[in-house]
Amino acid sequence: MTSTTLAADRPVDTPLTAGELLFGAGSQPAEALGQAISERHATRTALRRVRRLSSSAAGLVDREIATVTDGLLEMDLGDVLIAAWQRHAKLTEAARRTLAISGSEEIVSLASHSIQSKYAPHVDLVVNGVLVHCFKFVLEIVVEVAALDAVVRAGTLAMLRSGECVMTASLTLDGVRLAEARRTADLELVVRLDPPRPLITSSVAAA
Repeated sequence: MTSTTLAADRPVDTPLTAGELLFGAGSQPAEALGQAISERHATRTALRRVRRLSSSAAGLVDREIATVTDGLLEMDLGDVLIAAWQRHAKLTEAARRTLAISGSEEIVSLASHSIQSKYAPHVDLVVNGVLVHCFKFVLEIVVEVAALDAVVRAGTLAMLRSGECVMTASLTLDGVRLAEARRTADLELVVRLDPPRPLITSSVAAA
């Protein structure tokens, strides 16, 4: 498994994606995924009981599947964390209170915690109207978040203080592991808060 530290000079306005975590900074996710699929013969392994693929046909399938799943690798890891924190009771309660009192702000201390997300998209290979195979991807993301202080203002997450995280991701296709990586980073380089991110909508807070 690849283990690296996110560069401190990385542009804060550039999202850290699942593709960058898995394949490295500056990579082309679809191209890197296509290469990983090809090197591990993932499509030919999946289809060997259905039909034989020539090398050129298998390569075409590899590239097409990689292109279709490119959006999965463009997933913003900061959004994954925000989505989890929008369900965190201490943060949502603070969001409600700061919405109720104009101009108020709260600092919420969060203990170390783990955020886990799993995505399982699929790609159907159809030939002449017949389903030949359903390619099943599984992307698993685990983020270990160190203790931090979160600044909640007007129902939004406005700032993070003293936060660090360790991110682990793995990607498989039909049970064949294509890539995995582990990276340590400051949360401010992962979660973009300009502008601040809503923790709860006004309608929900008023309910």
